Amino acid sequence: MRIIEELMNRRWILKSQDPQLYYEIKDNAKELKKKLQEKFGYALIINPYLVKLEKIPGKAEGWMGITEFETLMEYQMFCYLLMLLEDKEAGERFILSNICEFIQVQFPKGELEWTSLRARRQLVRVLQYALKMGMIISREGDEDYFLKDETSDILYENTGVSRYFIRNIPKDIMDFHEPEDFLQSEWFDMEEDRGIVRRQRIYRRLMLSCGVYHTAGEDKDDDFGYIRNYRRNIENDFQSLFPCQLHVHSSSAFLVLEEDCSMGKGFPKTHAYYDLLLIVHDDLRKRVKTSRLSLDQHEGITLRLEEYLAIVQRLIKKNNALLPKKYQIENRRVEDSAMDVCNLAQTLGFAQVQQENVYIYPVAGKITGTYAEVTE
Repeated sequence: MRIIEELMNRRWILKSQDPQLYYEIKDNAKELKKKLQEKFGYALIINPYLVKLEKIPGKAEGWMGITEFETLMEYQMFCYLLMLLEDKEAGERFILSNICEFIQVQFPKGELEWTSLRARRQLVRVLQYALKMGMIISREGDEDYFLKDETSDILYENTGVSRYFIRNIPKDIMDFHEPEDFLQSEWFDMEEDRGIVRRQRIYRRLMLSCGVYHTAGEDKDDDFGYIRNYRRNIENDFQSLFPCQLHVHSSSAFLVLEEDCSMGKGFPKTHAYYDLLLIVHDDLRKRVKTSRLSLDQHEGITLRLEEYLAIVQRLIKKNNALLPKKYQIENRRVEDSAMDVCNLAQTLGFAQVQQENVYIYPVAGKITGTYAEVTE
């Protein structure tokens, strides 16, 4: 169903930007709410501004977050921006200096200074994300001027949708002590061992994670065991929503979208590091086939960090002539590019650096590629 794909693919659908889709969802709200609540336990919010599906992961993972943000400071700034907008009416206008003043006083004295170019860049990323999400509208001015001069001002308008960014939590968060408490909060009045809670959690993991893995220390009744036992029913449930297949291996499971399904973020993107990551995965897969590397009992690979980086560096050198000019070795240190590829693998959930080792998740073996031509 195309509507479900759109709801899953977007944070929200704004009435002001896509009225046709907004009303289409509203007209089918009853059926959509039933399906999404039954399968995932997701709430469908509909109000005069937007429609939003509250997509909560079944398991929080390190790579999840706002990809536009690069530092913890930006998340802090964004939360303070939400606080500022909370007290403003839809259509109310304000200037950038109001934002700067409000955010600065939230931090300990001297910790945040707008004379710092780094701080201004962080705020600009936050503002650009808010603009992209339709929370604010720029009426006059440009963020580029603020980067050059901290006294530059910009006129913004509040759209009123920012108050729906944070989900409502039916419990006092002051009682929370671990990140997992936020995931469990919506089921606080239900028995944890009830089948519906487990099924919804597993469906969420399949939908929002790169894969579901059987990991060390889990017993036969873990989430992966449930998928393996009920794979046909699970696949039928997902196929009733959008075109896909469920791939189940000895220790991993993946929800694979078919080509005519437009849901989710595309990989690879048009960036040299995405191409290099595909080539790295292809090289690792070949090493496994030729027994130069061994899979562990959960279909993953553990390498020394220096060994992993050496593989990436070798592949960068091998394919140097096919890379864009600014990524070629004569214009960039190969060590820096290799570390960037490693960081990208972590960001996407394909690998995890564990002290001096790198753990490669099974999903890496499913997403590989090579250049049409390879020069030595």
